[in-house]
Amino acid sequence: MTHPAPHRFGLVGWLYASRCALPAAWAQRAVDAIVEQSIARNASMNVTGALLFTGSRFVQFLEGPAESLAALRRNVLADRRHHHIVTFLSGGRAERVFSNWSLAYAGPSLFVADKVENLLHTGVKNTAEMIDLLEQFVMISEAKNS
Repeated sequence: MTHPAPHRFGLVGWLYASRCALPAAWAQRAVDAIVEQSIARNASMNVTGALLFTGSRFVQFLEGPAESLAALRRNVLADRRHHHIVTFLSGGRAERVFSNWSLAYAGPSLFVADKVENLLHTGVKNTAEMIDLLEQFVMISEAKNS
């Protein structure tokens, strides 16, 4: 889904990671439901982004109008399906990274899980590392589905 160019100062982004609070047996089904609901909701709010779920952690980058991101952020922070939410990036953006995706998601990956854990344990010194990981994941997912 293509979105209109953002207003020069109205585009913001939020990158965060969290721990899954759901029992492992329910987690994937719950994540599938989250993704399904989020795709439609994000599109209606002019929000784009990507979500990684490693089985134990979520990493998500969202971008869109400030008002939309503020509302989504409140919902995410109140959601009991995860905890230990750590924000890595929050603020203005010059352009969208995931302009064609209201929510890019392709399911869990051991490769991605290892990369996420390494980044989180060593400390994300540059948020671009995590956004690059999300972009790579989206590209690999698109290639698999082509």
